[in-house]
Amino acid sequence: MIRIFDETRPTAKFTPAELLDMHRRGVPLVAFEGKMGDGINVKAHDLGNGHIEVTGVAPTKWEELDWSPMALEMYLETVIKHREDNADELREKSLTIAANRANAKVRKLCKAMGADTLLTLTYRQNEQCVKQAKKDLKEFVRRLRRVMPEFRAVAVYETQKRGAIHWHIATANVPTFFTQSGPHGLPCKVKSFNVIRSIWRSVTGAREGNIDIARRKASSRRSPAQIASYIAKYIVKAFRDGEAFSNRYSAFGAPDVPKPVNMGHFATPLAAWEAAYSCLLDVHAVVLERLSKWKDWFVLYGELPSKRAVAASKG
Repeated sequence: MIRIFDETRPTAKFTPAELLDMHRRGVPLVAFEGKMGDGINVKAHDLGNGHIEVTGVAPTKWEELDWSPMALEMYLETVIKHREDNADELREKSLTIAANRANAKVRKLCKAMGADTLLTLTYRQNEQCVKQAKKDLKEFVRRLRRVMPEFRAVAVYETQKRGAIHWHIATANVPTFFTQSGPHGLPCKVKSFNVIRSIWRSVTGAREGNIDIARRKASSRRSPAQIASYIAKYIVKAFRDGEAFSNRYSAFGAPDVPKPVNMGHFATPLAAWEAAYSCLLDVHAVVLERLSKWKDWFVLYGELPSKRAVAASKG
């Protein structure tokens, strides 16, 4: 991995074409080669609601290259030609990186929120305008908050084969019933499903919206982490199908995701792995553990099991 910097502005970023132009104008540039260093750097991320994500990655060791001006120019020219010849492939790679970042953000938002319910908002009519769909979603949330002021959600859109858009929404703490004024002004209980559906239909009008609600019941094995994974997987699809420069997800009232804690540098992968596991309590369930075959990175995700699972394990 090679990186080239402007010596006078080491934090500034430039394209290879800009760097080549600067080099030819006499701007002092310096090249560094990054190699995998020894040991593993570990970070722990406590997302709340019993969710912990620990990651480890080998550090990058940067060494300055003693390149001549001609060697630097030839390298930049080669990079520019490679980018031109492989534009589609590089664009796809860049898209994947952006999608993975958004995927991680959505996953962490869902966990921090303690997502326990999935909503799917659909249209019977073939609504294909992303801008209109986002406008509908915003209005839906505004109206829903009249009966559920603390409503929080993370929403990702998906485009069906016929072109129609629908929303996948992760939320939490949706009550089974809402209390509303009934006949003669007396309070009465109304199923939350019916209220939410009527609100969505009032937004979509002639386009005839409908909803599906999947709640994390006591008997269900779907955990908040799985709900987060379910929602996040649509991010990549949204990047493939969505409009350029359009937000692929929307968050409403979602909590701020705390920053990860740097646990330090560990001399060996085993020491780093042991440090990662020390972040989990005895009651944590491991929902994901992955170590690269080169042992240069790992991820470890844990969550608190449901009360039903805990009772079953004790029984």
